[in-house]
Amino acid sequence: MVILVTTEANKPVKPSGLAIMGGTFDPVHNGHLRTAVEILDHYHYSALKLVPCFQPVHKDRPSVSALQRLEMAKLATSSDVRLSVDAREIDREGPSYTIDTLRDIRSEIGAEESLIMVLGMDSFLSLPTWHDWQQLVKYAHLLVVSRPGWEPDLISELSAFCENYRAASSHELQCAPSGRVWFETLTPLGISSSMIRALARKNESIAYLLPEPVQQYIEQHQLYR
Repeated sequence: MVILVTTEANKPVKPSGLAIMGGTFDPVHNGHLRTAVEILDHYHYSALKLVPCFQPVHKDRPSVSALQRLEMAKLATSSDVRLSVDAREIDREGPSYTIDTLRDIRSEIGAEESLIMVLGMDSFLSLPTWHDWQQLVKYAHLLVVSRPGWEPDLISELSAFCENYRAASSHELQCAPSGRVWFETLTPLGISSSMIRALARKNESIAYLLPEPVQQYIEQHQLYR
């Protein structure tokens, strides 16, 4: 069954394009999920996949095992058919390089389907430290989520990158398979994984910061204590 989404002009739009969102998800929380569903609702992508990394290249090792983070992500996305979890980076093991993941997904979905990588502004600003970062747009569009009113100064490499690839409208992310950068402003929930870990260490409640099944999993397995 094809679900048609109604736009502001009351014209049905057929969802298209695959979005992915990577991260450590240590643990996944409602801030991650709210961003995901807002993007799906606003842009009418067919689906969005969370891609938990096995070993982050630019961050400390996660607090819990990769399989536990994967299980929590699956629990968090189980109630929305548009959301799912891609385990390829955890199955691959070793350092998680985004370019490898994009190449893999592109080879699976074919050359014509739109692929959108969602990332936060902090991650975008660190792009020049990523492996083969300028090749990312060869395989996917970049949809950068920023906070309202935040206008960061871009270093020269990123400024030139944006000048070359910035989309004129968000519609371009569905009209081509890859190659564009688009900035979207969302009001973030004041939730972070580090906050949840800190509360758990102090044996304080983490309720309503993350889906209830994830909370139960954390408490059942005594994670972050």
